[in-house]
Amino acid sequence: MPLNVYIPREEGDYLYSLVRHYQPTVTVEVGLGNGLSTLFLCAAHADNGLGGRHIAIDPCQRSQWNNVGVGLVQQAGLKEHLRLVELPSHQALPDLEREGIRAGLVFIDGAHLTDYVFADALGADRLLTAPGLLAFDDSDWPAVQTVIRYFLANRHYQPAHPEIVIEPPPGRPSLALRLLRRLPLIHDRLRSEFARPAAELGILGRCVVLRKLKDDDRNSQDPAAHRAF
Repeated sequence: MPLNVYIPREEGDYLYSLVRHYQPTVTVEVGLGNGLSTLFLCAAHADNGLGGRHIAIDPCQRSQWNNVGVGLVQQAGLKEHLRLVELPSHQALPDLEREGIRAGLVFIDGAHLTDYVFADALGADRLLTAPGLLAFDDSDWPAVQTVIRYFLANRHYQPAHPEIVIEPPPGRPSLALRLLRRLPLIHDRLRSEFARPAAELGILGRCVVLRKLKDDDRNSQDPAAHRAF
């Protein structure tokens, strides 16, 4: 199981705040892994109290991760909010579309290769309602930046800058937060690059979030529909 694959606590708080503030009934994630981002997203659904559900896509949860991500969510008592899809994302996202799934937020943290990030983003766009949020982890990776630039130049998206950050309620911390605090991964390896700006984009954050304004309506035969990025 890889021990250097994780999100920093600040990014988890950010994802939690997005779900708490916008209250989507369905969220989707590409890349469950060790379950840290999944834990924050499921905790937000639980705290919203709206019966929301989170769909995590990970074909390697059993074979490479020994079900550690699912186990973490289960330990936190949040299993009822999680649906795991054990297929590659280029298969799972179209399957979810055919199933009629519509999401208010999709978090992309899968293979960081340009063609795969593009496939994930296109599949995610087909699931997203408008307005909806498309979140990219690791915005400092060239492949991720390429896709973000393309979407801003050619699709109906704009940077989302939420002004609200919802902190966990005061008093005794939830089981989910107690589990996070016990993880050596968080205490010993927390990186500080969450606030690093995405190069050439002028968007702050290791986790860049775009807001979908409307569905794609370009004419593929119109040369003006293809903008340089």
